[in-house]
Amino acid sequence: VGLGVIAAELPDADLLYSGPVVGMGKLGYLLHHRGHTHTIVFAVAAALVMWIVLLHLRKRAAGVLDGRERAPLLVLALAGTLSHLLLDFTNSYGVHPFWPLDNRWLYGDSVFIVEPWIWVVAIPALLFGPRARWSRVLLSLLLVAILAASWMLGELTRSLALVVTVGAVLSLLVQRMMTSTHRIGVGIAGWLMVEGVFAVSSGQAKRAVRAAMPAGETPAEVIVSPGAGNPFCFDGLVVSMTASRYVVRGATIAPWSFTNAESMRSTHSCRARAGATRFGSLAGATPSTLVASTRVTWGDEWAAPRDELAALATSRCEVAAALHFYRVPVWNHARDGAVHFSDLRFGVGTRGFSDVSVAAGACSLSRRAWIPPWTPPRGEVLQARSPLAR
Repeated sequence: VGLGVIAAELPDADLLYSGPVVGMGKLGYLLHHRGHTHTIVFAVAAALVMWIVLLHLRKRAAGVLDGRERAPLLVLALAGTLSHLLLDFTNSYGVHPFWPLDNRWLYGDSVFIVEPWIWVVAIPALLFGPRARWSRVLLSLLLVAILAASWMLGELTRSLALVVTVGAVLSLLVQRMMTSTHRIGVGIAGWLMVEGVFAVSSGQAKRAVRAAMPAGETPAEVIVSPGAGNPFCFDGLVVSMTASRYVVRGATIAPWSFTNAESMRSTHSCRARAGATRFGSLAGATPSTLVASTRVTWGDEWAAPRDELAALATSRCEVAAALHFYRVPVWNHARDGAVHFSDLRFGVGTRGFSDVSVAAGACSLSRRAWIPPWTPPRGEVLQARSPLAR
């Protein structure tokens, strides 16, 4: 159990050195979290090290090591580290697991970052059977916590929170009637079903957006993210470019024909806090003029000269660094010459997760700053070399 828990959490060890340790503040966190420790190279190496250390400790404690333990413990260590990468891939933040062979970010765009249905199908499978009392108490508290969050944090509508709660009760009843072997199998099957439903709906949502685009306009990228607990309604961001303009549009998307995007948006049935636009205080954002369909309802849009992002990356080292992470870069110019730079995936103007203020003048990054080699998600917009490449 200890090995499984440590292995599953170890890729987040990058939290210990990102940020101030690399002399980059918030940018350090954005660039280095889900960085080198979220790669297959690290996952395999870390699992092997933990396995060797555990075998050594068990041998010292018991004197004799059962050879039949070796392979299952190695499989468990690898399952822990690699499953962390897989789960992180499923949301819109992204990972780049194939470094150093491939530095591109990969995005699943299919599962909310704290998805309650995963907890609902996984915890009951572990709760019953020969388990210590403290372990049962801890698992029960975790299940109660995710249900309380579903009701109280505003990410789910009340009707959806009720569905998740009923699902948790049914999951507990089904697991209670099963043998220990069947519990694990059903838990894994439930997890695969949740992931599969969200992944298929994500693909449908992206196809719906591309079909709704004006004739002759092909988006550079469609980014979609479901609401918590709801695979039938997605928030979307569409990045488009012409020879001279860089355009970002927001959308509410109904991935399936039995749902209606406008109805979900107007009744807030997609998400309890629907209607709070991602564009926030972004200067120049206006309601989109694109025609809505039953599957796609357009929200705000924002545009800037395409050359401007390349110019900012050339003149401001902080912008050049941020573009190794930012998937939907947007920016405001302040009167004092500063640039407020954000990734629209995480909103704007709310002291947000990705908001960075870049002052005019000399580069503020420390000489200790270590810029990772990740391929800029919006590299096609950058028409000039950044100062970091010189």
